[in-house]
Amino acid sequence: MPKGTVSILGLGAMGSAIAARLRESGYATTVWNRTAAKAEPHRAAGSAVAATVREAAASDLVLVVLLDHASVRERLEPVAADLEGKVVVNLTTTTPNEARDTAAWAAGQGLTYLDGAIMAVPEMIGGPESLLLYSGDENAYAIARPALETLGTASYEGTDAGLASLKDMALLTAMYQMFGGFLQAVAMMRTVGVPAVQTAKDVTAWLGAVLPHTAEFAPVIDGGDYDPAPGQDVDFTRLALASLITASREQGVSAAFLEPAKRLLDELAATGRGAADWISVIDRLTIR
Repeated sequence: MPKGTVSILGLGAMGSAIAARLRESGYATTVWNRTAAKAEPHRAAGSAVAATVREAAASDLVLVVLLDHASVRERLEPVAADLEGKVVVNLTTTTPNEARDTAAWAAGQGLTYLDGAIMAVPEMIGGPESLLLYSGDENAYAIARPALETLGTASYEGTDAGLASLKDMALLTAMYQMFGGFLQAVAMMRTVGVPAVQTAKDVTAWLGAVLPHTAEFAPVIDGGDYDPAPGQDVDFTRLALASLITASREQGVSAAFLEPAKRLLDELAATGRGAADWISVIDRLTIR
């Protein structure tokens, strides 16, 4: 029984992986790419190749996997009328407000639109470890869900079109900060000849032991009761970070990853909050 037609706009590494997975799952796929040569392997694999975005817009479901926010609008605006009655899912990486902007434009055109964020690399698409977040039009999600679930674990975040992008970027922020800490550790240890391979093993074991403590921090943050500290206080943590900064510098390593955290704690202490739980530093992250 036919599963419906899906068009994929954009055949970079991610768009190509998505097109391949949908083909494997039994969907009739049409692909389009600005550089036509990139579509030829997909033609050979069984996809139809659209010469224009307007031609690709004939499918029931249109997945947009382009470079950025500007390219999405550039490609979709001229074919808005052709997309009426279709479901458009934008999987291009955008900021939350860019996602909301496109959703507002789509609503103004009468389009059924969903925004998405891919928390996976192309090689992960179709596997259980591939997580894709969606937000916006709930009806669009319901219609597109069978196809979307072939790409990995699908999670609908809510009707605010910016939520998928926001969660994606929040989690990526945590990832990059963690990787930054790893690089700091490697830089320190290699000054005494310890290879990065060994430090990676040590960091993996250590972080695996301490990351579960975030579940203990979370209810304190949600409750907002930081003083007196139920855990480690600001003054203790300032001294701990100062020691880490000194140790890095003694080894001839920059403390650039550590200094901003120490500065935030110093600012908090200057307001008389030295005895508060150190995680209350989260309040310093709000831009006033």
